[in-house]
Amino acid sequence: MTRRRFLVSSSVAAAAAAVLPSKILGQTTAPNPSSSATALPKIGCYGPRIFVKFQLGTDALLDAAKAAGFDSVEMLGGGSGAARVRGKPEAPEAIRDKLAARGLVSTVGSLVVPEKTPHAEAVAQTRAQITRMNKIGQNYALCGGFSDEEQWIPFCKVLRDAAEFGQDLGVQIVTKHHHGLNNTTVELLGWLQQVNHPNFRLFFDPGNLIYYTGKDPLKQLDLIAPHVTGWVAKDCAGPIYQERMSGQPGFGDAPPNPNGDEVMIQFGTGRVNFPGVYRKLKSTGFNGVIYVEGTVAGDTVEATIAAARANREYLVKALSQA
Repeated sequence: MTRRRFLVSSSVAAAAAAVLPSKILGQTTAPNPSSSATALPKIGCYGPRIFVKFQLGTDALLDAAKAAGFDSVEMLGGGSGAARVRGKPEAPEAIRDKLAARGLVSTVGSLVVPEKTPHAEAVAQTRAQITRMNKIGQNYALCGGFSDEEQWIPFCKVLRDAAEFGQDLGVQIVTKHHHGLNNTTVELLGWLQQVNHPNFRLFFDPGNLIYYTGKDPLKQLDLIAPHVTGWVAKDCAGPIYQERMSGQPGFGDAPPNPNGDEVMIQFGTGRVNFPGVYRKLKSTGFNGVIYVEGTVAGDTVEATIAAARANREYLVKALSQA
C-alpha cells in the first residue's frame, strides 16, 4: 500500500478540531461558539498517520497526542490505531470514553466508499460508517477521493446519499486534495457540482496540492475558499507525483517516495505559506477544523511527540501572525 492510498483505505479516524457542530444544515463552515475575533482555533492531529511507524494501540496513541499538546485526535476510519493494526475495531463508545478521559475529542473520520459495489450495498456500508462516526463524536466524514473515471458518477451518487444521511446526524461529508480525481482545485469544484448537496464540502490540503500538482496553494485557495470547512496542515518540499518543476523529468519517470518524505516534514522547511493560508481562509469566514498531518517520524515515540509538538507550536505562531 502506498502512502497516497493509506488515507483512503485506512480504517483509523483522524484529525483535531475546535468544535463539535450539532447540526450541519448546508452551511459552508462548522460553527464554533467558543471562538472570537481574538481567540485562536484549537488544533488537532492525525494521530495514526503521525505515529503509524510505531503501530500504537488506542491508549498509547491518545497519550502521545496529548503529550504533544493537541486538543483533538483524528483517527481516520472511525476506529483507532489499534483497529488498523489488529483488524478488530473498538466500540465507538469505548473510543469516545478514552478521548474524554484525556480531555480530547475526535472530530474527523475517513469515509471509505465501497468501490465496484452495488449502489444499495455501498449506501448501507457508507451509512454504517457515518453512524459510527456520530457515536464517536466526529462531525466530518472525509472521503479521500477516487480515480476511476467510469465509476465516478455512481461513486458521487453514494456520496450524495451520505450527505443527506449525515446532515441529520450533524456529520458533514468532505473531500480534499489527493491523488486520482482529486489532484487539482478545479477537480474538487467538479466534485461539488456532481454531488450537489449543501452538506458536501471541501478540506484544503496545501501540502498535497504542491505534492501532486506543483501549483501555488494561495492562488488555488482563491478558487475554493468559500467551500472549505477544514484545513489539513502539512508542508511540502516540492511537486513529486504529477506535475514537475521546469527542467525536471516528466510525469512517470520518477515515482513518488513511498515514505512520503516530501510532505511528512517539519513545518517551515517546505513551500506552504501557513499564515497566508489561514489569512485567506478567515477572509471568507472559515471557522472549521484544523489538524496537523505532516510530521517527521523520529526513531522513538518520544522523538516523534517532540516533532509533532514543534509543528503544532509552529502552526500556532502562524495563526497568530495571520
